[in-house]
Amino acid sequence: MAVGSVAEGYMTTVHIFGLPIAACDPDKTWKAAAEMIGRRLQSRFGQNVKTIYIELYSPESFEFENIVNLLQEGQSPPFVTLNGKLIQASGKLSERRIAQELEQLLVEEPLQTPENNT
Repeated sequence: MAVGSVAEGYMTTVHIFGLPIAACDPDKTWKAAAEMIGRRLQSRFGQNVKTIYIELYSPESFEFENIVNLLQEGQSPPFVTLNGKLIQASGKLSERRIAQELEQLLVEEPLQTPENNT
């Protein structure tokens, strides 16, 4: 059961941007780590939290101007955004940090209930 969930109909999107790598073990890639974190976040926060992995330098990655700018400035991946807001650049991919940002989002945008929707 999810600890909290985002309001019905409101999708929260976590984008994780990682480098393309050829690994002997497919479970030890940025994509595998992002998928694992995505499953855990969805389990904790509900189905309205969507995690998308985007490989840097793929055509799709160039649609994110803020990420392209970070690369041009010499920042190291991984990069993580929450609803378009950069929450992590470089270092280790941190599920804890993403979860803290999601928890803060729940505080800022509380769930809609009949009591507070009047």
